[in-house]
Amino acid sequence: MNAGALRRHKYAALLALLLVFLAIQSLDATLGAEGTLSDAFRSMLGVAILVVVFERQRERMAMAVILAVVVVIAWWRHVSGGNLDSALSIALSALMSLFAWAAVWVILRDLFRERAVGVENVLGAICGYLIAGEAWAGANEIAYLALPAAYSINPEISALLADWHGRHALFSYYGFAQMLTVGYADVTPVRPPATTLSLLGALFGLFYTAVVVSQFVGLAQRRKRSPDDQ
Repeated sequence: MNAGALRRHKYAALLALLLVFLAIQSLDATLGAEGTLSDAFRSMLGVAILVVVFERQRERMAMAVILAVVVVIAWWRHVSGGNLDSALSIALSALMSLFAWAAVWVILRDLFRERAVGVENVLGAICGYLIAGEAWAGANEIAYLALPAAYSINPEISALLADWHGRHALFSYYGFAQMLTVGYADVTPVRPPATTLSLLGALFGLFYTAVVVSQFVGLAQRRKRSPDDQ
């Protein structure tokens, strides 16, 4: 595939990377692995998001700095031979969440500037949804580290909380449950800020879907009315 074709299908490639990353992240946490594979893939995914989503030079430069700090903090655990302490974990989750939210905002901004709908627009919106799930995961992870009692965790999966990779995989799972409003009860918010985040996550998921679908419908109708199609 040449550079032109790759650019035309950039969101298809990014979607594939996102799905593979979610699978690897869950597998690493389930097996109790060191997280080297998920860290490597997270770094690669971050670069892919940087290249695909942030096309404006100033935005790309700013996000590149944030991504570089994220990668350094994430890999420091392997260099130091110990787990990240609470402060570094909060910093890492905050930066990852900021990077993800910025990507979601840019995807939606560019979508609303489109004059026609195509497959890449749909795939871009799906990528934005998946990236948003990781952003909510980071927000909930920060809330848990700041106030663990705000969440009730199923004892059968509570062992994941001891390790950063397991904890992030758990809250990634919970972040998508929030947006989908399915509520599996493996992770239950019992007091603020967890309850507040749960409410905001559910509202975001509903409005994201409604707004994106309405935009696609509007673009499709506009295309049908275009004189070029007469």
